[in-house]
Amino acid sequence: MDVPFSYDVLAYPSKFFLQTHPDRLATLATLFGMTPHPVENCRVFELGCGNGSNLISHAFGLPDATFIGIDLGEKHIEEAKRSASELGLSNIEFHNLDLMDLSTADFGKFDYITAHGLFSWVPEPVRVRTLSLIREMLSENGIGYISYSAFPGAHHRQMVQEMMRFHTRGVSKPAEKVEKAISFLGFLTENTSERDVFQRILHHDLQRHNSHDSADIFHDDLSDMNRAFYFHEFAKLLSDAGLQYLAEAELHAMGTHGLSQDAKAFIESVPDIVEREQYLDFLRGRIFRQTLFCHQEIDLRRDPPPAVIDKFLFASSVVPQSQSPDLAGREIEKFIGFKGIGIEIDQPLAKAALFYLGTIWGRRVGFAELIDNARALLEERGFSTDNWEEPIEICRKILLQICLGTNLVEMHVSETGPFTEVSLRPEVNCLSRVAA
Repeated sequence: MDVPFSYDVLAYPSKFFLQTHPDRLATLATLFGMTPHPVENCRVFELGCGNGSNLISHAFGLPDATFIGIDLGEKHIEEAKRSASELGLSNIEFHNLDLMDLSTADFGKFDYITAHGLFSWVPEPVRVRTLSLIREMLSENGIGYISYSAFPGAHHRQMVQEMMRFHTRGVSKPAEKVEKAISFLGFLTENTSERDVFQRILHHDLQRHNSHDSADIFHDDLSDMNRAFYFHEFAKLLSDAGLQYLAEAELHAMGTHGLSQDAKAFIESVPDIVEREQYLDFLRGRIFRQTLFCHQEIDLRRDPPPAVIDKFLFASSVVPQSQSPDLAGREIEKFIGFKGIGIEIDQPLAKAALFYLGTIWGRRVGFAELIDNARALLEERGFSTDNWEEPIEICRKILLQICLGTNLVEMHVSETGPFTEVSLRPEVNCLSRVAA
């Protein structure tokens, strides 16, 4: 008797992953010396696209780009096609296909290829084929994205998952399986006799699941297949497939923000990028990675110069902690982001630049426009200098370091962003209506 595909029994929930957007991939590629295809008319391929919600959100904002998604779940693809049709999208296709049967002959080459939530949850032959297929279908300056469970952090998560799977091994119905697993995890948390370390791990995972959809828990945590990798292992798999590590989809994950001075000094003493990233995982206890990569033949620039800043558009929600910040003086001002993370700045032009970005949050501006407005803010406050080039160069360096080490300032290569014009009446675009 044929066993139904688990994702046809219980579909994966709709999700949007900004980390897989072509603009994000192109931005990081540009930062590290690549010349990626322009986002506005690129070709994007998603392996394991689920119900298409992620790919549709990208296609909606990039009408001149081409998007193709494949998935093994029939119900996923049916829903994806319905949603695309409802939105009237003509730049996207969905296909119910097995990636083991694919080749370049089917759809050609792509500028950006993504696979979110796939790699750790498929058999070994599929993982091998995933990398070889991406190598085959990736254009010369293309960028790939794969997310996966990571050690060392996944060790304690896998321990909890194995206990939940053991307790529910005789249960086949998804809803019942999830309910029984979470109930058992709660029981363990309350009744374990080891309360120093073990109980804290159990409690952490129980709290984590409280915000998760039952489909997330069923497919991610109760799956019999969930292979985690140390980063150096994944980098070796890339190399064996003729690919190389580019960056993390969240740039700040490569930084040392929040580490002790000794830890920062240690990381900065490691010259090899793979070893550096592996040691960062050890220090942070990383559980999950979202890794970008490219062809092995590309010569990457691992230490981007400050001048690279001129290639990007910037956006930020930061606001000064002070109600009346001293922008023109040398007083230290603290700027705070959404999650309360802050940075202290004493350089006037950099303070004014951050202040200006906060006032236009929702818009993206190039470095030249940012500097012009920051200068105007300083001149309004009586600041003057005979040589603007020096503070501008200092601002470049500061802005680059903020982008490399924190998530307080976003970098982009595409103008595409949120609609910020005020309409006569409240309006919601059709993508948001369909998603709701």
